[in-house]
Amino acid sequence: MEFVSDLATLRLCSGLASLGFAFVFLSLWGGRRGEAHWLHWASSSALYAAVLAGFQFATSPAVEAVLYGVLAATNLQILMGVRRFDGLPALRPWMGLPVLAAMLAYGLPALTLADAGLASTASRIGGTVGLAASMGVVGTLLVFGRGPTPSRGRRIAGAALYTFLPVYAAAIAAEAAGWSSPNMAALLPMIADQLLLTMLNLGLLAMPGERAQAALREAALRDGLTGAWNRAGLDAHASRAIAADTALVVIDVDHFKAINDRHGHAAGDRVLAAVVTAAGALLPTRRDFVARLGGDEFVVVLHGTDLLAARRVADGIGAAARRSRGLPPWTLSLGVAMVEANDAGLAEGLARADAALYRAKASGRDRAA
Repeated sequence: MEFVSDLATLRLCSGLASLGFAFVFLSLWGGRRGEAHWLHWASSSALYAAVLAGFQFATSPAVEAVLYGVLAATNLQILMGVRRFDGLPALRPWMGLPVLAAMLAYGLPALTLADAGLASTASRIGGTVGLAASMGVVGTLLVFGRGPTPSRGRRIAGAALYTFLPVYAAAIAAEAAGWSSPNMAALLPMIADQLLLTMLNLGLLAMPGERAQAALREAALRDGLTGAWNRAGLDAHASRAIAADTALVVIDVDHFKAINDRHGHAAGDRVLAAVVTAAGALLPTRRDFVARLGGDEFVVVLHGTDLLAARRVADGIGAAARRSRGLPPWTLSLGVAMVEANDAGLAEGLARADAALYRAKASGRDRAA
């Protein structure tokens, strides 16, 4: 009776903690109805609490097998919420397999073994193996999966699931060794729950905050009008651009003041946005980027290239400006230069590209030099 009472108390503690987190997730969803990941995480916590209560009243192996399947489903609900958080479809066809495996691993020994004691032990071991498999799969996808933004919270949640695995291994070993306690497969995970449930759910709660902070950091590095990196953004990316195979294309809108004076500042703003659109469409790789230096001057940073290839990109940007529709006529002057091996920073390369830009202007504008 002492063991049963302890297990019941541990289940109660885990259930109450899970219900608390379910309430938190639901409350957060209530203020953000478009963020369905909160519902998946709330469902995972609420189902877990319900299953723990269900084990107190389960009277047949079939019911217990279903409960093991639902336990595996609570792990999948965590992953489904993370996928929705990443903007992906929540459900994948393979997700039913861990649920089915946990049910069968618990239920088959009870149905096929004649010895009641052996069947009970084998069922508990099988169900624990099934749960451990579902936790291992979800933990791996959280720890090693890549979302749109890096997330320590995601890795903390995955690490919590991983930490359950040695606990389950110890529980399986204890059951297989025939320890006197009748349900070590339940007792040891319940003990681990008291720490790891909090670790898991706090990791999930941290993920939206991390994304919001990342969005704020990026917004501070972006030009609000054009979406290009601003000077601070350029400085933040400068270290990876200081290489001898990096080219810089400095861009200046020809007679930009005349465009503003003749057509209005709104038209001038559209021209500036069109510069970034035209340049962005011609970036050869995902590492390359556009930054606004100030006013009507921009720079395109091209990695892993040479002067001839960079000149072709510059010519393409100039041609795109001449082909643009729905805007006042506008052209660009562009200066192309390479970062050199002995440059201490981008300033030297920018100075060379700027000098080339002024040669383009002196040669009649609407060209690259």
